[in-house]
Amino acid sequence: MDVFPNNKAKNFAKVSDLTAQIHKNQDDPVPGVIILPEMFATGYLPLHPESAAEDFSTKDSGETAKFLYELANKTGCTVMGAGIAKSGKQLLNHSSIYQPAQPQEFAHYDKRRPFFMEQGKFSAGEKVNLFKISNWNVAATICFDLRFPELYRDAVKAGARLITVQAAWPAARITHWKTLLQARAIEDQVYIAAVNCTGNALNGGNSMIVNPKGDIMASTGQEEGVIYARIESAPQEEYREKFPVLKEII
Repeated sequence: MDVFPNNKAKNFAKVSDLTAQIHKNQDDPVPGVIILPEMFATGYLPLHPESAAEDFSTKDSGETAKFLYELANKTGCTVMGAGIAKSGKQLLNHSSIYQPAQPQEFAHYDKRRPFFMEQGKFSAGEKVNLFKISNWNVAATICFDLRFPELYRDAVKAGARLITVQAAWPAARITHWKTLLQARAIEDQVYIAAVNCTGNALNGGNSMIVNPKGDIMASTGQEEGVIYARIESAPQEEYREKFPVLKEII
C-alpha cells in the first residue's frame, strides 16, 4: 500500500478499502491471514516517533490496536499490523497480531535488527516470538531483519513453517529485497509472505509470497493492491523429506 505519512485516519481508510472484499467463510477450516506493511498507520519513521508510539496490548489501548481488532472481526482473518511501541524510554518497531473476537493482542514481535536510522531511539527485540494460526507455526520479521539469515534460522529451529516480513523497503535496493526473500525461503524451506510499502520514489513495492522451493506464488510490481495465495503444509513436509538440508540443523 501507498502509506500517507503521519496520518493514521487516512491509512486506516486505505486499508479498509483494500480489504473490503475479504470475508472469510467461517465454515472453511483454513485460516486466513492479512499482513500489513511496516508502520502502516504512520508511515516509516514518522516525524515524531515518540508521539506516534502506542500501546497494542488490548483493543482499547490505542488507535491502531482498535483498528486491527475491528479489521479482524470484519474479515474473519488474523490480522498482522505494525507500528511503534514503547519500552521504558526506548521505542520498539512492533508487529501486532489480532484475531477475531479476541480483545487482547494475540501475539507480537519486536524488530531484532533496527535499521541505521532507528538505532538512536529504537531498542532491538530480543527473540523469535513463534505463534500458531490453526496448525501453522508462524514467525514474524520486519524489514531490515531480512538481511540477517541467522534470525530466520532461529525461527525455523523454533518450529516456524511460515515466516512473514513487514517492510518499508526502498526502491533503490529492491533487487536485494526480491533476492533475499527467495534466499530465505530456499535455505530454510519455509513459506515467506512479504509485504512492502509502495507509491513513491522511496518505497519499492514488490510484495511477494514465496514457497519453500523459492518459487514465487504471487507478487506485485510497484502498484498498490492485494496479493494472495493458499499455502499447504503437506507439500512443504514432503519437500523437506526428499531434500533434507535441515536435518543437521533442526
